[in-house]
Formats: sequence, structure tokens, C-alpha cells
Amino acid sequence: MKKIKSVILGLSILLLAGCGNSVPDEIRYKMMGSEDVPSDWVIFNEDSGEDWGGQMYNVHFGYGSEPEDPAVEHQLIIYTDSAEAIAGFEEYRDFIYVEGWSKPVEADFEPALPDDKLEYQCAELKINSEMTYNCFVLQQHENYVSAIGARLGKSITFDVLNSTLRSIDAKLNGGN
Repeated sequence: MKKIKSVILGLSILLLAGCGNSVPDEIRYKMMGSEDVPSDWVIFNEDSGEDWGGQMYNVHFGYGSEPEDPAVEHQLIIYTDSAEAIAGFEEYRDFIYVEGWSKPVEADFEPALPDDKLEYQCAELKINSEMTYNCFVLQQHENYVSAIGARLGKSITFDVLNSTLRSIDAKLNGGN
């Protein structure tokens, strides 16, 4: 349970942190964009660094100013090859999904390519004394690992999240 609280607290801090290093356009093109979230949402932060054994790029979207308000973070981690990406995916998966996470029936996204690894689970978590419903989605595609953390509520529903995942999947497969 401590890991879950640490991850959610970390996501909350990052969402409120302000602007950092921007993500290069050639990487940003493969990530979640403003077209994937409701129009009244804003990008809180873009940053990059090394984590999970690869080069990680982050984009943080949010609506509202309270820690329990809906929010979405997209991380794209780039590895030198698919074997490293698979290892990174498995390490990240084992870290994130602890007791209390499960796949709800509404989590119906499946990657276009059957060889892509996918883990899509959700949990109800307490953040600042408020219960929130959170989902975390990991997808490995070739030398990429895409990680989406979403705090559902208001305009972020499973329909929006699943649509966003399909959009990112298309981008990773070379589409628009």
C-alpha cells in the first residue's frame, strides 16, 4: 500500500510542479496530446530524464487545482531495443501493480498489434482524505514503453481513457 501511495503522491506532486524541460517534437508526436483530453484541460508540465532503464519523457495534464481532481500523466520511455523495453516493462509492472489493483470490465483497450505487452489495471485510492479512482496502463511496443496514469473523474471517463490509449497506440504504430 505504501508503494501505491508513493506513486499517487508522486503523480500529484508532478502535476502541480509547473513547467520543466520540454519534450522534443519528434518524441512529443508519439505521446498523448491536447486532442486526447477535454478542451478545458491544461498541460501542467513536460519533462524528461532517465528512469526504468531508458530515456523517459513525461507530459502531465490536469483539470482543477485540488490534488484529488482528475489528472492524466503520460510517460514514454525509449530503450535501445525491444528486449530492454520488455525488461523495463516487466520491472515497472511489478513495481506499480500491488495488492488492490485489478482490471475492470470498462478497461477494454487492446493494442492493435498482438505482440505488444499490455497491463491495464485500476484501484480506488485515498488521496488527501478523498477516495479517488485511478488507472495505470503500461504498453510495450518495440523499443517503447508507454505508461499512462489517470485519476478518473468529471470529464475523464473510461471512454476518454480508452480513446486516448487507442490514439497513442496508433502513434506508436506510425499513424497520426
